[in-house]
Amino acid sequence: MLRELILAAVICLPLCARAADAEGTITILDGDAFIYRGASRFLAVEGVHLEGGDIVETRPSSFMQIEFPDLSVIQFGPETRAMLSGAGPAARQKPEDWLFVMNGWCKVVGAKARAEGRPGLEVRTRAFEMPATPAVVVFNERAADTTLFVERGEVRLSERQASGSPVGVPLKAGDYYRRVAGARGTVNSGSNRGFVESVPRAFRDSLPLRLDRFRDKGVLPREAPDFTYADVEAWLNAEPWLRRPFVQRWRVKAKDPAFRKALISSLASHPEWDPVLFPEKYLNKEQLARRAVRSRAAASEPSARPAAARPAAEPASSPSTQ
Repeated sequence: MLRELILAAVICLPLCARAADAEGTITILDGDAFIYRGASRFLAVEGVHLEGGDIVETRPSSFMQIEFPDLSVIQFGPETRAMLSGAGPAARQKPEDWLFVMNGWCKVVGAKARAEGRPGLEVRTRAFEMPATPAVVVFNERAADTTLFVERGEVRLSERQASGSPVGVPLKAGDYYRRVAGARGTVNSGSNRGFVESVPRAFRDSLPLRLDRFRDKGVLPREAPDFTYADVEAWLNAEPWLRRPFVQRWRVKAKDPAFRKALISSLASHPEWDPVLFPEKYLNKEQLARRAVRSRAAASEPSARPAAARPAAEPASSPSTQ
């Protein structure tokens, strides 16, 4: 019963905000997809309003369309994982709108600046950052390489470097960009045939905008099984600025024996979890002294009270007295 109440709170609290205040709304969903919110996982449903910090993950053969308040549209192909901004304290200090794509297929359509003066949706990956732009871009993010095609308009990528400042890469309609992990990107005019043939079929269609249909509806996602360490390993081992907020967000998962064991096994990849897993290592001298006093006091207490003496048994009556 308690689990159901907690899940209801996690789902329903964000619905207090109107759709216009949401980070995005799932307007088209073909197939299954997950939403990771807080320390819970849900099954996505058309009409669900996403919130800052949500992670979305499409399953094999799935397609998802998300529409944003600035009228920009993001489409995800199969087996794509991405997170919306707003996962940590920095999001409250400096409001910004970004989408980090961990891996998979993504199509960005017409991301504009918001009318209220906030910047438009910025797209980030391990290879590049792309500011808000009215262009139409399709890209595929993989561990081995990143490929991107500008379908319409112009963009300027900030190619991220292992050290030093990002390198600007201007692209125009028809340009094909590819960057192999560990190397600088290359640009060619005209799309790559292999890339075009592998683009998800839904990306080739002009799909309708449906945000108005769900704008004032409080659609709830469906409950899904709890996630394991393997389900979120890529996020836990991501670059520091992205993964650190998960320490507080998924702290409760460290109580799960299997999750805790996996955290410890890969601790070198996310050392910020060390204080959660081994808090005794971070106690100061005063705290250590108090703990020692409590331990000595507990050791000096008798382990058990002596058993009360039993009354002597009455002698049995002899036959002669009866």
